[in-house]
Amino acid sequence: MVSLTDESHKLVFSRLGDELRIAGTAELSGYSSSLDPLRCEALLRRARTLFPSACDWEAARFWSGLRPATPGNVPLIGRSGIGRLFLNTGHGTLGWTEGAGSGKALAEIISGRTPQLDFAFCGH
Repeated sequence: MVSLTDESHKLVFSRLGDELRIAGTAELSGYSSSLDPLRCEALLRRARTLFPSACDWEAARFWSGLRPATPGNVPLIGRSGIGRLFLNTGHGTLGWTEGAGSGKALAEIISGRTPQLDFAFCGH
């Protein structure tokens, strides 16, 4: 569908089925996926201000996950050097954005073809 980015508050809004998804900034905290209640409330407060009738704000659910990222935010795609292990990781904040394209490129590599994308693929 479509997403809206509020750059001044570092928020992204998008539809996820019949729900409103609100994404905030990435928090670099090692391997912790714990949620900060203050950040959660800030997301709700800003979203409710912008879209007061968009949803049932009292039923909001929060989620946190890990985003594998390389130091330069350039993903690792291709043969790993360990048997038949291939990598498609390290996209950081662009995992959903780049996932389909890097998945297609990896499928081409696994199939013995050269991807159309001009990229420094691992072990290829």
